[in-house]
Amino acid sequence: MKKQLKNALSALALVLSGCASISSPEGGERDIIAPKLVQSYPKSGQINVKPEKIVLTFDEDIQTVDLTRQLIIAPFTDNTYKSKVKDNTVELTFTDPWQENTTYSLNFRNSLADITEKNPAKDVIITFSTGSYLDSGRVSGTAQLLFSNTPPKEANILLYPTNDTSQVTKGRPLYVTTADSSGNFSIRNIKEGNYFIYGLTETNNNLRYDNEKENIAYISDSIQVRPVAENIQLKLHFQDVTKPNVVSRKSFLNVYEVEYNEGISKATVTAPDKDQNIKWLIANNGKTLRLFPGKPEEKRWLVEVQDSASNPRVDTVAVRLSGNAAARKNNSFAVTNGSSIAPTEKITVQFEVPTVVRDTVGAFTFLLDSATTIATRSAKDFQLNQEGTTITFNLPLEAKRDILITMDTTKVVPFIGAPYANTPQKIQITDKVDVGSLLVKLATEQKNFIVQLMRQNVVVKEVRDQKSILWDQLEPGSYQIRILVDENGNGKWDNGLLKERRLPEPVVLPVDKWEIRANWEIETQEIRF
Repeated sequence: MKKQLKNALSALALVLSGCASISSPEGGERDIIAPKLVQSYPKSGQINVKPEKIVLTFDEDIQTVDLTRQLIIAPFTDNTYKSKVKDNTVELTFTDPWQENTTYSLNFRNSLADITEKNPAKDVIITFSTGSYLDSGRVSGTAQLLFSNTPPKEANILLYPTNDTSQVTKGRPLYVTTADSSGNFSIRNIKEGNYFIYGLTETNNNLRYDNEKENIAYISDSIQVRPVAENIQLKLHFQDVTKPNVVSRKSFLNVYEVEYNEGISKATVTAPDKDQNIKWLIANNGKTLRLFPGKPEEKRWLVEVQDSASNPRVDTVAVRLSGNAAARKNNSFAVTNGSSIAPTEKITVQFEVPTVVRDTVGAFTFLLDSATTIATRSAKDFQLNQEGTTITFNLPLEAKRDILITMDTTKVVPFIGAPYANTPQKIQITDKVDVGSLLVKLATEQKNFIVQLMRQNVVVKEVRDQKSILWDQLEPGSYQIRILVDENGNGKWDNGLLKERRLPEPVVLPVDKWEIRANWEIETQEIRF
């Protein structure tokens, strides 16, 4: 008896496991045909209807896919529902009655698909009115990412009545839709009136702009839907309105470090007594400010920093050097040109910490082709940048094979800390050209703008207010140009500010990319903006 029962249970388990998963039948052509809606209650476009249930019938068996996220009901409602699927029918039962004299639109997007291959049903939108007519307003346009001019992966488009004071940060939208894969959007059957429109890429799917990691887009004024507002351009962008925060402070024998929670782009260090005996550097991708006071004793300094969005932070920092010395990755200089240079190329050297040239005579010596020696004599022979970290030489260094660079470590010293090591550097002279150039021509009425040369989405060169630009010494590769328009002429590109409904200043992105090759000069078509 036990054996018979065991066999019966095993057979039942096999039957149940066979029913547990639904898959495509083996063999034959794959099903690629989307389900078609053949009947609905209410019918789309029906008026004077207040359905407790909405029923959709398709030409084949159906399933729901992420229905609660995909289904968009406009205008926005708190009315909840339960879904039921049986064969080729989907039934939604709502808990509350619909508002009087209101046009509703249910956009199912990609929430309904067939059983076998999950082919989504297309353009399933049911519109009905609880009153005697359908609202006929319509809003359409495109949403693009500001800095790439490409559509976002997914963006919500939100409409709020102008009398809604909460808007996108605290309120809830009256109408919602999503942009398609090309960035196009359209909201139909809207009640005529004035609305504020927003685009939003979300991290938490709560239909609110409450996170600076979310892209936001808007226009400066309201839109008038009477009955159509079209060709609306929404430029999605990040807004950073939070000032940097200090996360740690570290004291070493030769440097004092202030670490921030985000990258800073600018820093100024001053003292109440006008003392200028301090240097500073921004390091670690902007997250660390390194302070080099001329004296180790504790002194209070006013440290003012800004992040890339110009959000300021001001701190009074008591700086004192103590403990062990921070190690240097390079205890000498590095030639930024690389291991070889062209015959006429100027040489630039770089230091890890702020550096002082105590005596210009013989500070650097250049041995040309193991035969001729040239040394620095005065400050005219080189340029030291403001931070004291790079030196560019103006000497006529006419070598054919190589140049050996030697630094006198008694004359070139760190601003503070142990002396540099004496490590000469040799560079080769080569006639082989392994770089190219790009000539850019611009046509514009704008007076103030920033032209950026980009490679793999990283800015490699930048100039201001020039309509003819020759960029040379470019490594072979693919380059793109981005133009930031400084409309208000304040010397920088300004981002948008939602609380003032201020739009970001224009960003121009030519679609062309330029392939730079060795020993080639490429000229762009005239770029107009």
